[in-house]
Amino acid sequence: MNKLQLITAASLLAISGMATADVLGVYAGVQRWDYDVDGNINSGTSNIDVNNDLGLGSDDNITKYVTFEHPVPFLPNVAIYQNDLRGVSNGIAGQSFDFNGISVIANDATQLIYNLDHDEYILYYEILDNWVNLDLGFSAKKFDGGVTVETRLGTNNGASSTVDISGTVPMVYGKAHFELPLSELSAGAQISLGQFQDDKLSDTKIYLAYGGEDTSFGLELGYRIFELEFDDFDALSSDLTIDGFYAGFRFHF
Repeated sequence: MNKLQLITAASLLAISGMATADVLGVYAGVQRWDYDVDGNINSGTSNIDVNNDLGLGSDDNITKYVTFEHPVPFLPNVAIYQNDLRGVSNGIAGQSFDFNGISVIANDATQLIYNLDHDEYILYYEILDNWVNLDLGFSAKKFDGGVTVETRLGTNNGASSTVDISGTVPMVYGKAHFELPLSELSAGAQISLGQFQDDKLSDTKIYLAYGGEDTSFGLELGYRIFELEFDDFDALSSDLTIDGFYAGFRFHF
């Protein structure tokens, strides 16, 4: 789904009776995410366990975002998320496997260099805007990274192979935000679900926040679950779950 199709579909939703923001606002924030990674990758004939074969476990990275809300009818609000999701791990292969042309023997020392960085572009409408805020729309996650597997010691010491990850997955987007009575606390959930051919993604957050929507500064603590089910996405297949707690702050201008 290209950008023109996204805008057209969002406009049709608006015509169906969706509300838009009644004030102009800009929100920006930064979040640190401490996560665990589980699952497998494949670029050949073998499913490679990222924990048992490549030593991948816990890591942390940063997400930055900016959101623009406006009172113009029919036009969607816009949010842009920049997700830094990269790291390096060292392990001992628990099995023999192939990865994009190289062979790794069981008990070889391995290294994984992964770059799952991606930007998410969101077009959404405010359906409700009171003590309950509900946003619905569309988004697209654009990846520009890669995965490298190396043998550090063993049969093929120094062998290395890289699979590039580049492409865009269209998604549907929703966010529900609840102001808790008699306090500056609020709670909410945010989700993006997408599929392109046989590639599937889901990105879910549940959170507790301090500072109302109209305050200039706020804090947020939550749990994020990011699932990537790639089926030959630029020659990489995967079934990965990346999840953990995050904490961050935001500004309202």
